[in-house]
Amino acid sequence: MIRPDVAEFDRKEIPSLKLLRCLPAELHGVIVKLHDALKEMRSCVFRIGQDVMQDAEIALVAGMPSDVLVSTLPAIIRKGMMARDDAGALFSPHFYDKVLRSEERAARKAQAEQDRAQWVAEAQARGDVPAGLTPKQLASMINGRKGGRPRKNGVPVAGQKNMPFYGVVGGTENPNKKPESAQVMENANPSGSLGSLEEEREYTNLTHNISSSSLSREPENPKPDRAEVRRIAQKAREAGGIGADQRTYAENYVRDWLQAGADEGLIVQTIAPLHGKAHKFVYFDAPVRQAIQQKSTEPAAKPAIPKDEAERQAQEAWKRAQPVWARMMQAEKDLSVVGRKWPSVAQKNGFPDCPPGYDIYVAHFRAQAKGSEAVAA
Repeated sequence: MIRPDVAEFDRKEIPSLKLLRCLPAELHGVIVKLHDALKEMRSCVFRIGQDVMQDAEIALVAGMPSDVLVSTLPAIIRKGMMARDDAGALFSPHFYDKVLRSEERAARKAQAEQDRAQWVAEAQARGDVPAGLTPKQLASMINGRKGGRPRKNGVPVAGQKNMPFYGVVGGTENPNKKPESAQVMENANPSGSLGSLEEEREYTNLTHNISSSSLSREPENPKPDRAEVRRIAQKAREAGGIGADQRTYAENYVRDWLQAGADEGLIVQTIAPLHGKAHKFVYFDAPVRQAIQQKSTEPAAKPAIPKDEAERQAQEAWKRAQPVWARMMQAEKDLSVVGRKWPSVAQKNGFPDCPPGYDIYVAHFRAQAKGSEAVAA
């Protein structure tokens, strides 16, 4: 783009284009036509190559009489809406400022890309990141290890889990609205028969009992003890290599995991292999919840005391089969795939040739015992 020939350009002296609203209509119209002509020329200065355009040529390009441009141009230049460069060419300070800002943005972008490429090369040379990833993917991966982007509102996660219900502010009710009891009476008993108040009272009590019982429903797992949560949270932080600044977050996440069905062993065993890979405790939330989900898909554990020989055999078989089942679930992460592969795995390891499960093993050994008794008889 052709630029004006100016030695000094003070961008702070450029007036706002909103001031066009207070100019006379004639000056306003001439300025708009000059700007439109520069936009069509895709330039910020009236030049033809290296030649300066005269006022008559500018008037032809802008589509206005030459005498109108000559009479209004001094006032327009005085107000700062147009200017002349050192060679006398007419140019728009606003369009020239736009060109300078565009060049500055391009320079900042090029410098940022150069710095990022240098950072990626140094990180790959140190072996911190794998090769073959774009700079944006590498930055996302490293930011994820640090815990991700922080919240904009600054409210911690713990402060959003137990938000209180606010009551109705006094004086905000509609005075023209009828009470709820009056509306119920009108709808339930339009004829005004006796006994409507008693029926309404019974209906209200029944509705209140149903709603209160549904709202006061207890969670599936009881709320863990605060001391136990602190103890397990400290062990989890030590297993993951997290500092004491994440103590509150660790206690909140551990409390949620315990209510979801996890225990101390599962939490510590899941976090221990990830030691030193994160600076924030939220990094361990997804792996622990995945372990809880895998635990819920495993068959029920065996009873403590077997009642007969079949239960004893089933207990021993399931004790050997359960670790194999857990490893397959951790590798495949799909219950249907593990179910299809299990018969061959059971035959290879000497397990009963039936679907895995303690109750199924008990039924298998009892049927096997009955068959042996029938053959012996």
